[in-house]
Amino acid sequence: MMKKHITLSLAGLICMGSFNAAADTDLPELKAQTSSPVQVPASTQESMPQQSQAQQLAYQAQDMREAVSVRSDALRQLARYPNQSSLVAVARGLKDSSEEIRESAVIGAEPYQFANRWRMVSPLLKDSAKSVRITATTSLIRDYGNMTVEQKQAIETPVEELIAYLKTKSDSATSLLLADVYRWHKEWDKAETLYLSLLNPKDKEDDSSNLNAPQIWLSYADNFRAQEQDEQALKVLDNALTLFADNAALYYSKSLTLVRLDKKKQAADAIQMAAELEPKNSYFWYLNGVLQESFDIDKSTQSFEQAYLISGAPEQLYAVCDIYTRYSHPKTDECLAELEKVAPPFVIQQLKEQKPQVQS
Repeated sequence: MMKKHITLSLAGLICMGSFNAAADTDLPELKAQTSSPVQVPASTQESMPQQSQAQQLAYQAQDMREAVSVRSDALRQLARYPNQSSLVAVARGLKDSSEEIRESAVIGAEPYQFANRWRMVSPLLKDSAKSVRITATTSLIRDYGNMTVEQKQAIETPVEELIAYLKTKSDSATSLLLADVYRWHKEWDKAETLYLSLLNPKDKEDDSSNLNAPQIWLSYADNFRAQEQDEQALKVLDNALTLFADNAALYYSKSLTLVRLDKKKQAADAIQMAAELEPKNSYFWYLNGVLQESFDIDKSTQSFEQAYLISGAPEQLYAVCDIYTRYSHPKTDECLAELEKVAPPFVIQQLKEQKPQVQS
């Protein structure tokens, strides 16, 4: 039973952590431009059907009358709906007497900020069940670079146990996770060796890793990014794009790499490709708005509008109103009136003060 639990939990963590290039959003150049003073609870950013689904799952996860398998599934699904009710359900699940429930709650905790996640999940690093320890370590090690000295010391022994366990497996997905663990743990040479072995398997007839191939390239590039070797990361991504020219995640990672290299026009072109390849991704359109502003105001404005149209998120409405105000868009007042419904008065006032002064 324990092996089954570990397999299920690792499968969930591998899936949830597959887009590791998202870590690139720590770029100060983009943070400065995309930060929004409109802070609202995550629950208010969801559509009504999503809120209803989240409430139902949160209730199901805590309903002791339900089977453990049903409650576990609900907890894993809550990772898609981070809000207050989900957080309560996850926090309770992490303290449940059932090993399977605790593991699933770790997956449900994935969307929350590291400080909160460490506080909730780190006690499970010493859990009596190996499967729970493995799952908790896999979740927390991603943020090794953000840990304090004390946190790093606390996770060292669990990381050794995780690596030892992953080495007993031979499938490509687990090998990729092991390489990622090495990367997160700053063992970059070991990570690179594994990434290259996955990209160039000895058994050429075994194409079992093909489904993971774009992610292998992304993680391999991120291994160079973590060492501040951005030129090398760019070469890796360009090589990957010759094989997977329609992969939006590769263009996204390339765009952020180009930003770090101060090649803003090329970065804008790359994020435009990512948005066009994945047109329902509001975040890609949002970043496209940020990066295009220096080169094409109309394209930037339309990208912000598209991002808000897709997500309905208040911070993306703020971005629309911000660019409307600064460039005297005819719908500025209409946008500000809509933003007033979710933003405090001082935010509206700050935006109004950005209006270009009319020369007398």
